[in-house]
Amino acid sequence: MPTPSRSKAAAFERLRKMAFHHFERCQEAVTKLHSLKRRINSHPLADRIWTVYDWLLVPLTLWPVDIAGVAKHIADELRENRPFDPDLVLLLQVLDAPPTLTAQTAISVYEQRVQAGEYDSLVKQPQKFQELEAKLQRDKELISYWGRIKVRFPTAGYEANERHVIRRSMSEERNFRPHLQFTWRRRKDKFVQIFDVLCHRWHLYGFEGDKPLLLKISVNPTPHGTMIVIPRHWSFDRARDLDWRTISALHRAHGATRQGPKLSPSRIEKMGEAAQARYYEGEAKRRMLRGERRYEFICSKMNRISTSDPSWLKRLLKQK
Repeated sequence: MPTPSRSKAAAFERLRKMAFHHFERCQEAVTKLHSLKRRINSHPLADRIWTVYDWLLVPLTLWPVDIAGVAKHIADELRENRPFDPDLVLLLQVLDAPPTLTAQTAISVYEQRVQAGEYDSLVKQPQKFQELEAKLQRDKELISYWGRIKVRFPTAGYEANERHVIRRSMSEERNFRPHLQFTWRRRKDKFVQIFDVLCHRWHLYGFEGDKPLLLKISVNPTPHGTMIVIPRHWSFDRARDLDWRTISALHRAHGATRQGPKLSPSRIEKMGEAAQARYYEGEAKRRMLRGERRYEFICSKMNRISTSDPSWLKRLLKQK
């Protein structure tokens, strides 16, 4: 994969174009690593450290961990001339290479849409949502309860952003819910419990000021896959509700290749052949066989004709 320019100016230019305050999140880490270029390049794990740097320029949606935090920790260790502890070395060795630039671009464009509030780009029938939302705005019981909550709690202190949005507790992947614990000591604890049951009763994501935010279908790329949430109040029509072509393109940004009942068995067979080829290649090397003798040995073990074009073997040895 082509690597983006590692100049500080190029990094800042790229970061400023990204959503979710990416520049503010990564500016310090990029600056610290650039100030330590010489030490990094002379370090035995230089390639792995620069891999962390490359991850700083990847859209936040795809980060497997807090990459900015990892980068700053590495910079601190280098500045103090401390050797990396074995666990940090292991983390650097395990960290995968960043996604392709094509994938990053696709996700970055989607992040920009989400940041701008364009959640409907993948929904084909926004009229269904608009009807439900209009009904919600006139729900006198909901308006009454929200008024009572605001009297009892300083809701301004619970807002998540400059748009004055208060979010309910989120459901997570596979419905793991670490927040699912009843606590009733602090004012904030009580507010969270009451607010969550209010949002559940009226199918809300939260409130924006005094506007209830009705849950809508959402399609969200994550570091591990693509999550599609269909709200329980939504009468789902698979064929008409979602833009599956665009969703598939977004999901393929993760790097998935074509699969299926016809493709998978042949790929499994190829993987087995590749493992065989690597084994016999190693065996031939141990026997000090070279050139044609090595090729003939591998062919005999794999029941191949030794007079055939050896390109098949090269392809197998390259296969992961």
